[in-house]
Amino acid sequence: RASRPVPGSVVRVATIVLISGAPGSGKTTLAAALAAELGWPRVDRDQLYAGLSAGSGYDRDAVVPHGVRLFWSATAHLAAAGCSVVADATLYRDQSEADVRSVLVPAGDVRNVHCRSALASERFVARGHPRAVNDRVARNAPLVTEPLALGVPLLEVDTTDGYDPALPSIVGWLRPV
Repeated sequence: RASRPVPGSVVRVATIVLISGAPGSGKTTLAAALAAELGWPRVDRDQLYAGLSAGSGYDRDAVVPHGVRLFWSATAHLAAAGCSVVADATLYRDQSEADVRSVLVPAGDVRNVHCRSALASERFVARGHPRAVNDRVARNAPLVTEPLALGVPLLEVDTTDGYDPALPSIVGWLRPV
């Protein structure tokens, strides 16, 4: 589960906090709060997409496969180096499970925090995306709204009005013992 140890060092299994949920469910906000509270780095797939777009000139369709690979590999590399990490992304049923099992599980102790909110769709639309993007997100809702069967510990968090369970409880669930 960890990379080759540095001579004389203690090998520690990193915790990988995988924040999932539908667009607008509060993933990014919760991930930022958890990363700040825990003092761990955060890998945000949307920021990777934006950076790839800006730095490469790729359009959205070309960015997605590169961004997805970068998300999984950056998260796994941090964990393999012994660094616990918070990573947030929309996970898709019948697509993301294989990546979690083959890339993240060997790299660290994966824990899935799944966000849900009755306001997710409203929040997403309020961001002002083009109608085609809103329509695509609505069509994909059945693939992203419920947590995936990843075979890792799961905590569901309702983000409709704050966090339920509360942030200190989520942090307590994530801290290594």
